[in-house]
Amino acid sequence: MAKYVSFYVGNLRKIGVVEGNYVYEVSEIGEDKERGNSYKLNEINLDIPIQPLAIICTLVNSPKMVGVDNKNEAREMVKSPKFFIKLPTVAIAHRQPIISPPDAIRPEVEIGIITRLKMKDISRSDVKKYILGYTVFNDITYPPGLKEDSYYAMRRDPTDGNVKKLLMRGTHFRNKVRDTFAPMGPYIVTEEEIGDVNSLRMRSYYNGELVQDGYSSEFIFSIEEILVELSKIVTIPPFSVVSTGSIGYTNVSDASEFTLKPIENALMVAEVEKIGRLENPIKIYQ
Repeated sequence: MAKYVSFYVGNLRKIGVVEGNYVYEVSEIGEDKERGNSYKLNEINLDIPIQPLAIICTLVNSPKMVGVDNKNEAREMVKSPKFFIKLPTVAIAHRQPIISPPDAIRPEVEIGIITRLKMKDISRSDVKKYILGYTVFNDITYPPGLKEDSYYAMRRDPTDGNVKKLLMRGTHFRNKVRDTFAPMGPYIVTEEEIGDVNSLRMRSYYNGELVQDGYSSEFIFSIEEILVELSKIVTIPPFSVVSTGSIGYTNVSDASEFTLKPIENALMVAEVEKIGRLENPIKIYQ
């Protein structure tokens, strides 16, 4: 039952267990009995909680993200968990800046599942033994990027059966796979510390304004279902981050249209009950 951080002392990266306002050095996550030096939590330089071998994100995993209110209707629309990949090199830590294009940005507060073992074809009953812990993950998105990756192609129109020039939705690359677009942290929190991870309040704020507010109980596919489905498709290496998808936006009917104007030094916050509060300032590149 613990909360862990990765941090730097000089140029040395260390792992620590958090107790109150202090961090105590430990040799590895889960090994808390033998402790080294202690540091004040507000005086250390935090790193991303783990250096992931892979970052795999879940798309449209709540009714609001597909524009409906009913979970059963959303499940019928989505059919199965949908995934995309972010490069591990785009991950940033708590308080490090998000480098935003000047015209638009969007937060997506999510839960990051951190794996401890290689996963392939796992059963639902065995899921928990593959999980090291959880962290806050912000799936930063640049909405105009999806249009840039769209294209036209001659395809058969399912409405009339004729081959014609149709607009094809492109990959989630320019909108999601950008430097700094995977903030995560500050902590790795174990299951015992959290309890039921499928019933946590999730919120995000931008420049002091609440823009997302919901619960992980809204997920169309549970954390267990996400990992089982993912392990059917590909072998997941240990020490990977698998995100859960987000919860939609306040007073917005079409989540795909939600966008924010980047403001230099504005604070973007992703917060998940019992897991942590992840804060990152905005920096704008021209």
